[in-house]
Amino acid sequence: MLKRWGLKRKFITFFLALTVPILVISILIYYQTGIVLKKQAVEEATERLNRNEQNLLDVFSTVETMSSYMIYDRNFREMFTATEEEIYQPEYREAMEVIKGYFTFQLISNPYINSISLISKDGHLVEHGEPVKGNESKLDQAAKDANGSAVWSDPYQVTSSWNDDKYVISLSRLINDMNNISEQIGLVRIRLDPTALYNQMEVPSQRGEYFIFSDQGEVILHQDADLIGKQFPDAGLTDWVTEGKEDFFSYQDGDSHYLVVKNQLANTDWFSVTAIDEGKLVADLTNVRVLIGYLIGILLLAGMLFFLLFYHSTIKRVIELTNQTKQVANGDFTASVYVDSNDEIGKLGLRFNKMVKTIQRHIETEYKLKIKQRESELKALQNQINPHFLYNTLDMIRWNARFENAPETGHLIERLSKIFRMNLNNGKTWVRFKEEIEYSQAYLELQKKRLGEQLDYHIEIDHDLKDYYVMKQVIQPLIENSIQHGIKNLPRQGIIRVHCYQRNNQAVIDVMDNGWGFSEAKKDGEERAGFALKNLHDRISIVFGKPYGLILLDTDEGAAVRLLLPLLNEEKSKELGD
Repeated sequence: MLKRWGLKRKFITFFLALTVPILVISILIYYQTGIVLKKQAVEEATERLNRNEQNLLDVFSTVETMSSYMIYDRNFREMFTATEEEIYQPEYREAMEVIKGYFTFQLISNPYINSISLISKDGHLVEHGEPVKGNESKLDQAAKDANGSAVWSDPYQVTSSWNDDKYVISLSRLINDMNNISEQIGLVRIRLDPTALYNQMEVPSQRGEYFIFSDQGEVILHQDADLIGKQFPDAGLTDWVTEGKEDFFSYQDGDSHYLVVKNQLANTDWFSVTAIDEGKLVADLTNVRVLIGYLIGILLLAGMLFFLLFYHSTIKRVIELTNQTKQVANGDFTASVYVDSNDEIGKLGLRFNKMVKTIQRHIETEYKLKIKQRESELKALQNQINPHFLYNTLDMIRWNARFENAPETGHLIERLSKIFRMNLNNGKTWVRFKEEIEYSQAYLELQKKRLGEQLDYHIEIDHDLKDYYVMKQVIQPLIENSIQHGIKNLPRQGIIRVHCYQRNNQAVIDVMDNGWGFSEAKKDGEERAGFALKNLHDRISIVFGKPYGLILLDTDEGAAVRLLLPLLNEEKSKELGD
């Protein structure tokens, strides 16, 4: 139907087919951005609350661990049990110095710690950090009632010798004798600075604020330090947080609208809250929507102009060139492109025509000629020797060697006979892996006999790989390359390792030696090693394509090559033919 339409009608149809979906999608995006932005803000706030809760619990855990350490440390136990007179004796000075060093380290490492106080069994007081005073008798009693468990306080006011009055949060803990837990030997109190503790939290962006208050509405942590220890100013929000069951809700305070995310801290009566100002969120949303509208309008206009111009000047000619390349891909080397311009596409068309002619000439003159020449050479080589005559003669020589009491010579002749048999293999290209390994092992045995102690070898093949098929004589050239260019003239014993295994549905053949390595071979002028490996790689790549072929591996000593092959069963090997 499109072929019967006029070009103008086609352009209008294509333009509408392009613009209508864009407009529909744009409208959906316009309205969905608000939902997505709010959802994203809530998710970010929830993640931040969880991280802040974990940060706060980590702080509590660190402080409680400090107090637990004082129970078991010998220096602290000596301080708690010493009398007023003993505490100043020389034998206790070392313990006091250790305690002082421990306190100094903790105050430097944890800037949120305001001060630490220790009260011994006899009422002796040891303090470190900011000197503060305050009515903490209720905390002392709470610690005694807890009988050794840590007791955390809400913020309370103390008087600092360095600054004005301030609020702190403290841990109080009764220290019992380690050997008699019913005996009280002292008390520890670790005070935290809420302002410094707030700095450990992840504070939201300018669109909202983060704070913590108790179930009674008392502010625990807040960006405004003046609110700490006081009732949260918005009683309505306090009720929503402490009494509501939802972790996320919308809240209105006068003309302001907020998205509120809350979370109760584990094992406490504290609530962690993030309040996001919807007004600032909507302002961001409006900017995004306006930007999206401008971008869509510009894109539609530019797209229409570009579509009209580009089709006539480029697309039509590119389509023609693409069609001709498809013909070449299908084996038609008579394809050509009509060229009527001198721009890049015109030059590409000229080069395409030239390339096709070159490929066609190469195939007809060189490639086919070389294939026929190699086939003729192979047939001539195979016809030079009557296989049955060769096998029978070698077999006769082997038995003659045994009759002459030369079993080793007979064994070597048997290995050589096996190599000849597998080399010819009735003209077949594909053999089982186990047969290829037997061929390689026979070759290595003959080489080891020739080189003696200079050569040793190890061959390993996975059992599951033995019955798969492989191209004949792919391992022996790698072994020969290692002997000729890696182990030859080596001042130590040369070792060749052959490992055949499966990986990622591929057959992998690794051949490694401890010889001179690739770089040393090149220094000695032995470039033929590279040609031999390249010929083998080309042989595999032509048959199977990428990613199969030869890979040179990095190794600290000697050389290592890896041959990647597909897994071929008998049926697939027959499909490839001989």
